[in-house]
Formats: sequence, C-alpha cells, structure tokens
Amino acid sequence: MDAKSKSLSFLSNEGLVTIPFFQRSYVWAEDNWEDLLADLLNFKKSHFLGSLILKQQPPRSGEPKEVHVIDGQQRLTTLSVLVKALYDSFADDLKRNCEISVRSNLFHKQYQTDSEYFVKIQHSHVDAAFFQQVIRFGIDDVNITEEELTDNRIIKCYWFFRRKLSDIEESIRKRLFNSILDQENKMLVVIDLTRDDDEQSIFDTINSAGVRLSSADIIKNSLFQKLLEIQKDQSKAAAIYRRTWEKSFLNDEETISYWERERITGRLKRDNIELLLHAIAVIKGFYDPDKHTLSDLSQLYKEMIDEFSDVKSLTEFIEEICEYSSIYKDKILEFESTTLFDFKNYNQRLFHILEASQISTFHPFILFLHKKYGNNEIKVTKLLFDLERYLVRRIIGKAETKGYNKICRDFIDDPESIEPKLEKDSIVIEGLKGITNKSAAIILFWVELARRAKEKKFDTKELKYSYSLEHLMPQKWEEYWTDIPSKKTPDGLEMNDDQAKADRYEKIYWIGNMTLLTSSLNTSLRNYSYEIKMNGEGRKKGIKAYSDLSITKHDLVELFDSGDKTWDEEKIIARTNALFTEIDSIWGITASVIK
Repeated sequence: MDAKSKSLSFLSNEGLVTIPFFQRSYVWAEDNWEDLLADLLNFKKSHFLGSLILKQQPPRSGEPKEVHVIDGQQRLTTLSVLVKALYDSFADDLKRNCEISVRSNLFHKQYQTDSEYFVKIQHSHVDAAFFQQVIRFGIDDVNITEEELTDNRIIKCYWFFRRKLSDIEESIRKRLFNSILDQENKMLVVIDLTRDDDEQSIFDTINSAGVRLSSADIIKNSLFQKLLEIQKDQSKAAAIYRRTWEKSFLNDEETISYWERERITGRLKRDNIELLLHAIAVIKGFYDPDKHTLSDLSQLYKEMIDEFSDVKSLTEFIEEICEYSSIYKDKILEFESTTLFDFKNYNQRLFHILEASQISTFHPFILFLHKKYGNNEIKVTKLLFDLERYLVRRIIGKAETKGYNKICRDFIDDPESIEPKLEKDSIVIEGLKGITNKSAAIILFWVELARRAKEKKFDTKELKYSYSLEHLMPQKWEEYWTDIPSKKTPDGLEMNDDQAKADRYEKIYWIGNMTLLTSSLNTSLRNYSYEIKMNGEGRKKGIKAYSDLSITKHDLVELFDSGDKTWDEEKIIARTNALFTEIDSIWGITASVIK
C-alpha cells in the first residue's frame, strides 16, 4: 500500500480507471456540488477533498494498464465533470490551449500509436453512458430547464456546473481550471493498493477514522470481491451482481431510498438494509446478539464469506440474501400517522403491537417463518398468532425483554415451542391491575377494533392509532373525589382510612380505569369530579365530546347518560374483569387465530 497527497492531475499517469460493477451509482446532489465549487473558488485556502483508494489490476496482454476505484468514486466523478464543464465554458482559442491537458487527464489511448481516445474513467450501471456523453460531448444546450434534463445525476451535475460557471468571469474560470490540475495543489490522498493488499482492511481503517462506510457497503464489497476472486471472470461476476444485489437493492431511486430509510429500534436508528442483514445473520446463526454488537456485523459477515470456496455456494448465499430482502419489503411492515388498522389484518396487527411496544427482536424469526413456510399460509399465520399471543401476554404481565434475543433464536430452532411458553392467566390478570399507559393504549385500541370486526352495528372497521389515554378516576383525586366507599380487606375486615386510600391509589392504574379519547381533556378538567369530567365545564369539552370509541361510548357514556353518575373502585374492578374476558377471547391460551 502506498498513500500520497496528489492533485487531480495524477490521472494523467493512469490508464483505464474502472469503477467496479458492485460500486454504487453516482449519488451526489446539488448541495454537494455547491459546496465543492464554493470551496475550490476560495483560492486563499488550501483544499483537502478526501481520499481515493485505487487497486492495481493484473496486467493483461494487449490491454491498457487498469486500476479499480475501491473508494472515492463520487468525488473523482464530480471533479472530472467539473474539469470538463470548465473546458467547455472556454472560448475556442482557450480550448485549444487546454486540449492536451484535458486529454491526458480525462482520456486514454490503448496504444501510444493509436489515434482514438477513450474516456479514462469507466463507470458501471446506468451511469456509464451518461458519463461518456458528458466527457466526450458535454451538453449542446446549457439553457434547457432542469425539468427538461434526464434524471441522471451525472448529467445534472454537468448542467449545474455549466450554469454556475456562466456567471463567473473567464479569468476566474481559468484560475480554477489551473488550480484543479496544478500538480502542487495536492487536495487528494490517493491510496494505491497492490494486488496483494486487502482493500477490506483499508475500508475498515477509513471507516474507523470517520469516513462513512456502512456495514451494508462493507458486506456487499466482501461478497463480490470474494466472488471475483473465485470466479476470475469479471463479466460473469458482474452478471450475477446485476441479477441479484443490484436488482434487489439498487434497482431504482425508490428502491435505494427504501433500503436507506431508517427505523427506530429501541433507542437506536438503523436503516432497513442493516436490519435485514442483521436478521439474516441471526437466522444463519453466525451473529449471537448476546455476544456480538452491531459494530461486529460486517466482520462476522466477512469471516463467514471467507469460508466460501466455490461460485455455486457463494452465489446461492447472495441469492438467499435477495430472497430475504423481498420478504422483508413485503412482510416487515412500517406505519405512518395516517395508517388505518383493521383487526382482521393479522400481519398488520402483529407489527403494530411490536412497533408500539418498541420490540424489533423478533424480526429474524418472522422472516424465517415466511421463508421456511411461505407456501403454507395457514401454518405461517398460526405461528405468527402464537408469537402475538406470547408478546401481548408478556407486555401486559410486564415481563422482562432482555432475554428476547435468546428466545428469538429458540423460536427459530423450534417454532412450535411458542405456545407452551404463553404466560398464565393469573399473570395476565395481575398485569391488568398495574398496566403502563403505553401498554394499556395498545390493548384498548385492539379491543376496540376486535369489537368492530365482530359486531355488524359498526360501520367503521378501520381506525388510526391516534387516541389519547385517559384515567377516569384521576391520579390526583384527593381534592374532588373525597367520597371513598367502605371497603373490606381480603380477610373480611373493614379497611381503615389509610388502607382505603392506598386501595384507591392502586385501582387508578387498573385497566378498567382507563379509556381512549379522540382528544386529550383540558388539563384543568382532568382532576375534577366524574360528572364534570364527563360533561365538561363551560367551553371545556368533557369525555362525552371525545367518546367516538365503543370502549368509551358504550362502556361509560351510555351508562352515565342513563343515570349511573358514580365511578368508584367497584366499577373499576367490574370493568377490568369485563376487559379481561375480551382480552382472553383475543389472546387467551385457547384463543384461535380464526375469529
């Protein structure tokens, strides 16, 4: 390995500069171009634009010298386009003065005696034709509107620079051109690798130094570098790449955007492709969440990839990743604030419960089920419902989640082991007597949707998850809820005042004392008496105004309007028991997925 500071004119000493087929297409956009141009026009400062990693390729008889761009293709492409845009902005006499310099840096000849020049930097993907067009011909009409341009970013980059340069006087453009190609303006660190150097270790070093190389980038490069090593035929390896990785992850801008999109998983944000690759590693068993962290993911993949010794098995693994990617996009759901939920959409229901509970640990198991039993929808649905019951009962019972990594792995090994592990009814009942607000909101929402699915009287079967949880008897009840009924202890003795108050504080956090409203009550109403909370006061609306849901309108408002103006501990107990009956019918030990 040899690392030196160089100017862009180092290109004049290179032959063919190839961007390998597995490198991502050109992605820089206007803010990158704007920043680069502004930086380079500041002639009073020195410039450092980053590093390039180039790997020398074995010489081939009758072929020009060739290097592969391992990292840095975005800045190399942009600088080349800028040089061409500057050249095209000059008058004809100035172009003649610069022609030799442009040819030596942007073009190459196969043999010195040849008359034909070829574009030096060879792009892959759809960018190849557009880069060729820009470097060979530019764009004849730089006054066309942005809307008339192709969507290709290399074309847009050239057009951007031409438009910007048209507002800059020629003396400044000449100075900029000379500065970029000045051998003393060493604005790049060019890292030259020999055939024996391991580019992956260089990647990792740069990554640790702060240059963003994602786990997915490193894993992808590991896969296809290994494929090239075994295949020893770039065209065949490139064909495998195009029909697998490129099609699955880079097919178009929408696909690229999807895999780059981040999801919140616990306290972290992780993009979809990293979540997918993590899940696959868990399924395949070479990532142990109890031993490894996400920072280990790329290294674990590299160690596993290094074990492949034939094209067939490595290709099958790449195809398996792509198969999982299709399942992930189709089955690992994500929601927006406008999403409508339907009780009978079992996959949607499970993922809403997972997302609202901030649990992503079981994504590998879900992917595994869909791949293993994809042709048996009844079996997949039943096992996913087992998982749903398992999770809901543990959520209500406030069970620990720190063991979920091992449990997920156990479920992958034996999916039929879920049902025997369901929490007992006694734990669920106790959980409903001290449930968290977040868990109560999830459970009440799906109880509401279950009613709407079962009963014909409801016209609306789908709802958004946009309701506010309300404690009917307020957490600060002392000022307006002074009438505490006489109570008995479990052994039949009368409770004293302190015991009765403690009992009331406990009952406040039973699910029977909670409901969902279409909007939060005014803060000043929350601690008022039950009657005022129901009716509101003056312009402040009460519970009745926000009682669109059956769990509020039917369970509470209709009884209130019929004359039952009291809400106390006995009512909380009764409603908790009634809700448990509904919860048991949905997620009970003997509940069936077919409702």
